[in-house]
Amino acid sequence: MNCTEFHDCACEVVDRRLSDDRTKELLQHAQVCPHCRYELQALAAAKQAVHDKVPMVSVPASLYYSILDRTVHRSGLSWFSRLFGVRLNPVIAVTALLTVAVGVYSLLNPYATVSDDANIIRQSLSNYQAVIGGAIKPQMVGESDRVRTFLEQGVAFDVNVPRMKDCNSCAGVLSDFNGVKLAHVVYQIGDDIVYIYQADMSEAMKGERIGLPEKAKDELTRTDWYIEENPDGRTVVLWKYKNTLCAAVSGMKKSELLSLLTKR
Repeated sequence: MNCTEFHDCACEVVDRRLSDDRTKELLQHAQVCPHCRYELQALAAAKQAVHDKVPMVSVPASLYYSILDRTVHRSGLSWFSRLFGVRLNPVIAVTALLTVAVGVYSLLNPYATVSDDANIIRQSLSNYQAVIGGAIKPQMVGESDRVRTFLEQGVAFDVNVPRMKDCNSCAGVLSDFNGVKLAHVVYQIGDDIVYIYQADMSEAMKGERIGLPEKAKDELTRTDWYIEENPDGRTVVLWKYKNTLCAAVSGMKKSELLSLLTKR
């Protein structure tokens, strides 16, 4: 198995059009190759975002594959690459554009109506993919204490910027959604990205402008933690920090992510 072979089959993996054995083989490759793992996560996020926002319409199979082929295999630098100064994998670039098109929930579309868009878990997953795709740029990069100071100037809750072992860089972004101030922390740790969404805990639990699924609220109330593992390999960890709700997303294994978040 190589990356070219994985790239050719990635869409079929997300759409579950391959045999179980073939899917298992491709997923095993994605576990050891960060680039292919990001590609798979990006495709899965794009599919979910379009599914949530755009009604399904039947089209001939020939049209579907023609559009996919023209989109993924188009050559040359896109306007996205020229704007952000990076050359992305075509699938990840397409995903970033799709994410922007349907709304990068809490950072780029702050006036979306309160519905599924206000779901903090969905926001965190979408923002994580936008960070990977390059659609979200940091406002502050530096040591964790500097990032914390920058973020706390823009919000009324305690910002959590944990120190992480082997961290290559730490960045912060401020935004608001439906009038709720939010803080975002992004770490690069080797080939992995860890994204942390932060909001006032009382706002999150009230569920009026931002909110959580009931099962997540119940678990947070009971244990101060909630963990969700997605089939595409992304892990979401929610926890309470002082008066703050934190939601971390990463492609790391659950045990590795929890170790980073709980290490003092």
